[in-house]
Amino acid sequence: MKLQFISYDNIDLIKSNLDKWVDNFKLSSSEWLQDELGNALFSDTKFQDIPEFSLDMSADPSKAFLTEAENAIRVYSNLNFLSDSQASDERLWAGLCLGSFWNYVKYRWNIDGKCTVSSVKDHFFFGQKSGRRSLTRNAMSRLWWIGRLTYDEKRTDPWELTRFICESSDYIMHALERNTSNNPAIIRPFLSAIIDAKANGLAINTDRFGDLAKYLNLLGGIYILDCLPEQRIYDKIYARAIEICDKVKEA
Repeated sequence: MKLQFISYDNIDLIKSNLDKWVDNFKLSSSEWLQDELGNALFSDTKFQDIPEFSLDMSADPSKAFLTEAENAIRVYSNLNFLSDSQASDERLWAGLCLGSFWNYVKYRWNIDGKCTVSSVKDHFFFGQKSGRRSLTRNAMSRLWWIGRLTYDEKRTDPWELTRFICESSDYIMHALERNTSNNPAIIRPFLSAIIDAKANGLAINTDRFGDLAKYLNLLGGIYILDCLPEQRIYDKIYARAIEICDKVKEA
């Protein structure tokens, strides 16, 4: 398998014509784009010899989210050689979404059922004003960044945090779409504290998870989180989880 990308010129041309082309994203491949563009859709990167891999599409389409953890593991395991800069480039992810993983994007995000301009922009390309939000909405970059930020080789199960955050799309939104979420050394202790809090009986639901993510963001305005030891971040999040749950009991 070789990695290919879509040029910015082609991306701009596709996006500017989505109003009339959007229904074509229901088709079984992107071959129609070659004819519409009148030039080569894909360009080669320097990565020409990557082992072939596929993504899990075994769950009922209405429950496609259940494949998220497994697919994050597969994507990051096979593409972990990418730098953070390369993995923030729309051209690379658009190439994968329009190429080898076209059917996965359609499956995961119900493109046939919800084929709108905004859904195509979000899941095949970068469609958000926020760079971080674009990374977690694009179907393929989302999987890579989940793996990048949660893989922890020091744990007995290196993918424990990956599986945990993929239990809810709200967890992914709250934890990975904030300014503080660009460093595994911040996300790992944050998620570890929540896992341990839940294991010790604290009732952490998606709303309280969101409150803890806001608190992490607040800490980022007080401390340089990149410079804090992971244990310090863990301790602060765990203590805050206790505070939040105690307030709920008092109410």
